[in-house]
Amino acid sequence: MRLQHLKDHVNFQDEKFGRSVVLSSDTAAQFLYTFKPGQAMTDHTHPFSTEFITVLEGEAQISVGTESVLAEPNSVVMVPAEEVHSIHNYTDEPLVVLSFMSPKP
Repeated sequence: MRLQHLKDHVNFQDEKFGRSVVLSSDTAAQFLYTFKPGQAMTDHTHPFSTEFITVLEGEAQISVGTESVLAEPNSVVMVPAEEVHSIHNYTDEPLVVLSFMSPKP
C-alpha cells in the first residue's frame, strides 16, 4: 500500500500550470494539476486513456469535444479516450484539480 497526501503535491508555477504525479502503477496514474489565474492546459488528447478530472479547489472551465462546463469543487468530469479536451482557470483564484487516468498514458 502507498499513501500520499495531496497537499504535498501542490506546486504552483509562474510559467505554466503545475503538474505532479501523485500515484502510478502499471495500469493507472493519478496527477495533481495546479493553475494560477489565467493559466490553461490547452487542447490535447490521450489516445488510449480515459481521464477523470476532479476539481478540488477553485473553478475550472473544462472542455471535452464540443461541450464546455464550469466545474466547481467536488465536480468530476469524465474524458473518454481520444477526445480533445482542455482545462482553463478563468477566475482570479487558484485552481487545483486531480486527474485519474486508465490505462496509464
